[in-house]
Amino acid sequence: MNNRIKPDVLHSEQFPRSNEYDPTWIFDNEMGPHPLWLAEYLTLAFDLKPGMRVLDLACGKGMTSVFLAREFVVQVYAVDLWDDPEEKWKNAKAFGVEHLICPIQADAKNLPFAQGFFDAIICINSFMYFGLDDAYLENILKFLRPGGQLGMIVTGFMKDVTNGVPEYLQRFLGDELWTWQTLPWYRNLWEKTGLVSINAADTLPNGCELWLRYDKALFESGKSRWSDESHYFLTDKGEYMGFIRLVATKK
Repeated sequence: MNNRIKPDVLHSEQFPRSNEYDPTWIFDNEMGPHPLWLAEYLTLAFDLKPGMRVLDLACGKGMTSVFLAREFVVQVYAVDLWDDPEEKWKNAKAFGVEHLICPIQADAKNLPFAQGFFDAIICINSFMYFGLDDAYLENILKFLRPGGQLGMIVTGFMKDVTNGVPEYLQRFLGDELWTWQTLPWYRNLWEKTGLVSINAADTLPNGCELWLRYDKALFESGKSRWSDESHYFLTDKGEYMGFIRLVATKK
């Protein structure tokens, strides 16, 4: 890797596990807000034990798969439709966890697994692209054993927007405006099925501030694919922008 980033640029007392990972590696594989911070917060609401089979759904280049394998010694099935399995395999080998990670290219709506195969299903900042319809929860739960845990963390609205989305936020989200929902909306989507019991339904503390910090560090490192977006976060101050966590147990 070239142009190494200072190791403390993403250091946070809030995320001690994530502090152990090289920011250069994170920036080189980035596809959105800090995936390891999100994974660390999400897994606080899980009960992961060594040897469990875990689906890391829509995992991109597999950074969160590496995190799950290293931190919890679970068997991770790293699934993504768009990113080459070679990228996930390369990252697994770089961290010495290739024996714990199985990289697979597959559609989140057409998964190649047996019913009840997984002990846990985890989805980091991607559920909003395929899981917003009423039927998806029932579909994904087929692959989870009874008593297994399903959890996601996604970008979303921190307050109701029925009276309209602020103009600056419309500009920031652009074509992805349709993917954002509120915590009550997501909770209702899962609860109304009667298929799960909700264990955690909340938002990441200081989510907008954390997102700003990561986005700014990424931009200043020269790794960002985007222009400086700091003004959106500074305008919002966490009023609307943040991260939603939802974790449930299959009945």
